[in-house]
Amino acid sequence: MLYRFLKVYVGFILKFFIKDIKITGKENIPKDGAVMFAAFHPNSFLDAILLDCLVDRPIWSLARGDAFKREWVKNLLTKLYMMPIYRISEGKENLDKNDETFDKCSQVFREKGQVLIFSEGLCKNQTELLPLKKGTARLALQSWDEGIDVSVIPTALNYDQFTSIGKTIILNFEEPITKDEFEEIGVSGANVVKFNQKLKNKLENAVSRDFSFSTWRRLLYYPLYLLHCPVYGLLRIFVRSKTRGTVFFDSIYLALLIIVLPLYWLLIGTVLYSLC
Repeated sequence: MLYRFLKVYVGFILKFFIKDIKITGKENIPKDGAVMFAAFHPNSFLDAILLDCLVDRPIWSLARGDAFKREWVKNLLTKLYMMPIYRISEGKENLDKNDETFDKCSQVFREKGQVLIFSEGLCKNQTELLPLKKGTARLALQSWDEGIDVSVIPTALNYDQFTSIGKTIILNFEEPITKDEFEEIGVSGANVVKFNQKLKNKLENAVSRDFSFSTWRRLLYYPLYLLHCPVYGLLRIFVRSKTRGTVFFDSIYLALLIIVLPLYWLLIGTVLYSLC
């Protein structure tokens, strides 16, 4: 219930955050059945939020493990369809916990659900693909080896800039990688290399810098921007001061916008009511 409510509400707030967006390849996503989104990761938590809001069915997202340390936070994130994935920088002793997460992913696939994994294993405000880690290949190959027919969709969110409101975004979904492309199924070194090469080729094709398109959303955005200028300006100054030198500007900005915009609308409504 909480996930579904937030998906609708945040999807609405995104209209005040995004100036224009172009989505291609959405027909490559199966309407039912198990799906793994193997994604390019240039913009922190915003990448997962956008995909959650723009894809019809619920998506389980793999998020950095250190966010799950406190039990109440872990419970909340689980309700928001998030699972932990640990990197070596978060302690070698935690790496074994990834097996548990991968088992949960396999269960999601068995139930014909969807999982989002960021295949580079880390996030930078980059415009080019970083080297791929082995996690995506391992999860896909393990699932196929267990008889789970999961489609792997190479996915790339591309942003025209990372430190301001009014973004232009390109979201590309490439044709899926399927088990039929492998002569033998199994988590072998050769299969991991083959899988990552296929994924790399498709993700490089999905990473785009052509923001010359324009849709009706752009015309709608400008009057919204003028109406909300005071909020946008103050939030931008505050968030820049708190996130300078990190990849979290957009994620924190959107999180605050989700809270502040209703309060701003309430203020405007109160003022208008008092003038009537």
